[in-house]
Amino acid sequence: MKEPPLSTNLSLLSLLMNFVFVLAVAAQDVSPYQPRLQNSKSGDVHDFPLGVLSATGRLEDGDRAILVVDVGDRGAASRGGLMVGDRIVLIRGQQPHAYSKSTDSGLDGPQTELAIALEQACAEPPHRLQLSVERNEESLQLSVDVPPSSAFAESFPGRCPKSEKYLASIADHLAATQQQNGSWRPGVGGDADVYAGAFCALALLVANNEAHLPSIQRAIDFIKQKSISTIDPADPKVGPKNWQAASSAILLAEYQLATGDDAYFADLKKCCDLLALRVSENGTMGHHVQIPYGGGGLVIVNVQAHLGWALAEKCGYDVNAAAWARSFEEVRKSIHQPTGAVGYSSRATWSPDIAARTGAMAAALAIREQEPELVAQFRDALVAHQGRMRHAHAMSSIGLIYGFAGLKLADPESHKLVLQKWKPYLELCRTSSGSAAYFGGKRNIGGDQYLGLPAIGNATVALVLASGQEKLFLHGGKQQDWFGATDR
Repeated sequence: MKEPPLSTNLSLLSLLMNFVFVLAVAAQDVSPYQPRLQNSKSGDVHDFPLGVLSATGRLEDGDRAILVVDVGDRGAASRGGLMVGDRIVLIRGQQPHAYSKSTDSGLDGPQTELAIALEQACAEPPHRLQLSVERNEESLQLSVDVPPSSAFAESFPGRCPKSEKYLASIADHLAATQQQNGSWRPGVGGDADVYAGAFCALALLVANNEAHLPSIQRAIDFIKQKSISTIDPADPKVGPKNWQAASSAILLAEYQLATGDDAYFADLKKCCDLLALRVSENGTMGHHVQIPYGGGGLVIVNVQAHLGWALAEKCGYDVNAAAWARSFEEVRKSIHQPTGAVGYSSRATWSPDIAARTGAMAAALAIREQEPELVAQFRDALVAHQGRMRHAHAMSSIGLIYGFAGLKLADPESHKLVLQKWKPYLELCRTSSGSAAYFGGKRNIGGDQYLGLPAIGNATVALVLASGQEKLFLHGGKQQDWFGATDR
């Protein structure tokens, strides 16, 4: 094993940097406003954060006005006079276009128009947002002071100052809210902290701050102890769920590629081997060993396994060719021909939420430089149906994370165009403290509630922001040992 440039045994310098970082964040508010969201599985109502206003809005199909359902204490909305029950009818004197609960409509309507107005107000003196509201049949004009900030550059998918500051603030927040055992607080108990922790650690990694190295390693050690250590190489029935094994593999591979530290390679191999053993004879995969839905399986598990294998191969892992081929054939059979996207399974090819499966498989194939025509087909599907980006198996997180990763690897120009359309999402997630609030889809967000909305919300925004760069191999990175370099 080569000597890692960033040893897992924390050096005196690392300890000192971590101590300085902890002192720096200790005085910060690590509990910024969190929107109060109702999970509407049918899409009858859609709750979402109002950005730096520190409030929660609600829309129903056809609405042009945003109903205010929560206002945070001492936030911009509260100081500006906005109250629960108000309906925002005009934004900077303009009536928004109608909202549609159709997933294909994306962020069109009041969400995009509020985000644009917020961005302009934060960027331009006197930093005030003009709103017209209806309150108890009375019309009121409110002038809300918002925190100043620089505007997103037109070249936002690159490295503009605002996006870099946003990513750094999210990383600082994640480091400050990490629990002592290395995990982040999940929405429920069980194994949610392992899956969510992998994405949080990826967000810390891509922020490229050596002061966060101890936090990243604590997260990996937690995942190793709680999940990877339970793997029995001789018995695939033993060990974590496949979701955990795949996310752990993705994190460990990106960590090794970024730092040059191969101390966790044996754990990476365990995760990848387990996934290979759990591919059934007909290529299907499930949450664990059993294949659900009458043997139909879940292709969302297959594609995450492929992504883990592809990244691990870059670290020296020998991919099981037979398992890859069987699983890939199931993915092929799951493609919905009218859209060109990956469906739920070979038995259910149609799907309204395509981003996570299609993006993850596009990324895996692009990393291995395989099937360029299929990668281009997946790119076209993601672009044509970009409005569905935050809908994936009762989750928004993996739709956005894998959707933008697949787009970036498939075609940077297409990625740039779609990310421009999603700037309003990033603006409405942005809190006054610089971290991110969770902003889910128009349907069921129960999967993300399971993971814990504050943690997964920050990780999701961080990885969407980072998709505009080329550090992680998930986002087209080619350079290894980049972590800690000041020119990256």
